[in-house]
Amino acid sequence: MSQTKEPRRILRQKKDHLPHDIVLNILANLPVKSVLRFRCVSKTWDFSITTPNFISTHLNLNLNNNNNNNLAYLINNSTPFNSNIPIFIDGYDHKFNRISEYPIPFAFLLSNAHSVSSCNGLVCLTELRKTSTHIYLWNPSIRKLKRLPDFSPTKRDWLSTGFAYQSNTNDYKVVMISHMPAPEPNHHWVELGADVYTFSSNSWRRVGMSLTHIFMVSPFNNWNTTFVSGALHWLGDVCKAAPFRMILSFDVNNDKFKEMALPDVQQLLPQGLMADPNSLLVFKGKLAFITLGYLRFNHVNEDEYNDFMRSHTPHSCFIWVMGEYGVHESWSKLFFVRFENVVSVRFFGCTSRGELLVIKKVYPVTNGGQKRYVVVSLDLETLHEKDLGFQKVPDIATTFVESLVLLDEATELSG
Repeated sequence: MSQTKEPRRILRQKKDHLPHDIVLNILANLPVKSVLRFRCVSKTWDFSITTPNFISTHLNLNLNNNNNNNLAYLINNSTPFNSNIPIFIDGYDHKFNRISEYPIPFAFLLSNAHSVSSCNGLVCLTELRKTSTHIYLWNPSIRKLKRLPDFSPTKRDWLSTGFAYQSNTNDYKVVMISHMPAPEPNHHWVELGADVYTFSSNSWRRVGMSLTHIFMVSPFNNWNTTFVSGALHWLGDVCKAAPFRMILSFDVNNDKFKEMALPDVQQLLPQGLMADPNSLLVFKGKLAFITLGYLRFNHVNEDEYNDFMRSHTPHSCFIWVMGEYGVHESWSKLFFVRFENVVSVRFFGCTSRGELLVIKKVYPVTNGGQKRYVVVSLDLETLHEKDLGFQKVPDIATTFVESLVLLDEATELSG
């Protein structure tokens, strides 16, 4: 009798069994932590979850889910990097509620580390040493780290690093901007060059720059590396007798550099006064440019200057947005912000909702008190400020989405 029941039970199990493609569809909609747990179910599930196709499908579903597209700001611990105290990346939702903290284990030497940016759940880290520069791609969600191969040993001075996603080929690129050491001690302007790493080939190659002007990109200002509209952007100085600033862009689809002119900010200012170019950022998916403060020249008209400064402060800023990418005429001044009662101001990012992230050094509340830093989000349309209550001053902010990228390779971290 028991023998007749056993085949029925087996048939019932097969009838209730879900097809593998439906199982994968369910898994692709789960959070990263849940997906990782299901790798232990069977070898088939583990194999399917670690395929490039599943990793890409899971990422695309996560990117389309706005609730998962959280703001992440990257901070470097104030303790020296060569101590045993880790650096953290903290994750916040759109209301700036802290939802995650990812410590970076010291599986490698962070003697002088700089966080560059985040893309599709990957964080790009630059480690500077006396004789070399190492680049890492780190996925904090799955605790995987990939050290990129060392590039050309030719002696060059590193200036800046950019990290980008090439959507056409589902690939990632890292761009290292550098220049050769100056031939003479007093010679400051040297032609730039670039090394480009491609994730799919796991290799570097030297890329030339056919530019009209000679650029100088400020070292270590990684917050000035902006990725938007399929291109990386740097704010640089043009080397002339009277230097001025332009945008240096790198198209990740064709590996071409080009120059882009900044908007004509002088039309808003009295003669003899110049707005000080500050930084580039992404505002609601478009390239934006910020000026902060003013540079005064000797030939300024005193009456015009005094009249202008009655409605402006030394820390006022103009925010321009390029409406149609690549079209210079589409630059528009959308916002003007006056920062009052501050010692200094620094911008370190912009949320996907268009809130500007600002670090303000403010005067002490009482006489004799110390100046302190306040980190705020600023709604540019209402000018409403929100104190984010950060205890440490962040380096940069970037949208961050958990992903499985690097799951099929790289080194798993411990500690």
